[in-house]
Amino acid sequence: MQVIILILIFIAVLAFVIYKINNRFGTKEIFMLISVIVVSSLVFVLISRNQQEKVPLLFKQKYENIKNVKISKFSYERVNNKTVSSKTKFIYNFNYIIIKDGKEYFCKMDNVKVKKIEDEYIFENFNKIKEVCQKN
Repeated sequence: MQVIILILIFIAVLAFVIYKINNRFGTKEIFMLISVIVVSSLVFVLISRNQQEKVPLLFKQKYENIKNVKISKFSYERVNNKTVSSKTKFIYNFNYIIIKDGKEYFCKMDNVKVKKIEDEYIFENFNKIKEVCQKN
């Protein structure tokens, strides 16, 4: 929320500066302002999408390293974002397809708790969670 407010303030200041420099707000100035708005919006969306996908990718890497099994297809759902919006505690449900001994299995892990400490993500209950797999 603070980022959006900061961007809006930046855009308003930029529009004011453009107006003061040229003493008018013509087509060229409107085009410059719209391009700044579009570029800043794209940057914000890319940064937020990267943050959202970081934890699931870390789970995938950790799973493949610990279990020595490659995940061929992978999906996830963040569970606690509907009730509590926390920046340090996350709960995820993971669904994935693995190939083990030449056979394909559909597996899932529910309620995987992740804690963020500065820039490090720690899976609290990774080894305790029951992994449910069924032959596909």
